[in-house]
Amino acid sequence: MIDKKADILVVEDSPVQAELLRRTLSRNGYEVRIARNGEEGLASIARKKPDLVISDIEMPTMNGYEMCSRIKNDEKTSGIPILVLTSFASPEDVIHGLYAKVDNYLTKPYEEGYLLQRIRSEEHTSELPSRQSIS
Repeated sequence: MIDKKADILVVEDSPVQAELLRRTLSRNGYEVRIARNGEEGLASIARKKPDLVISDIEMPTMNGYEMCSRIKNDEKTSGIPILVLTSFASPEDVIHGLYAKVDNYLTKPYEEGYLLQRIRSEEHTSELPSRQSIS
């Protein structure tokens, strides 16, 4: 049995939001890395490909939509599941997310249990390692 925790990259410019996500995910058995904007997110992915990306949209330097599009349009990273977590909730925002090829779109404020459910859903529908021991 190999015990592999899913490696999640959180791309969030708010230090408070990033820390809340880090604590929630760590407490639930995930390895967590933080990037402050899309540019840092892409650099982090280039160094080590994560199992999942959770990203805000409105960030300096490079927004989440642009980062998601670049991830999904690169054959080396296109398989990385992306969950957007944002305060942008209009139908137009969601459609923009679909054009950027995001896999899940959640709005802030979010309920912790629902966020964890969406991540677990990715564990079952992609190659995201489970938090449990795997063979």
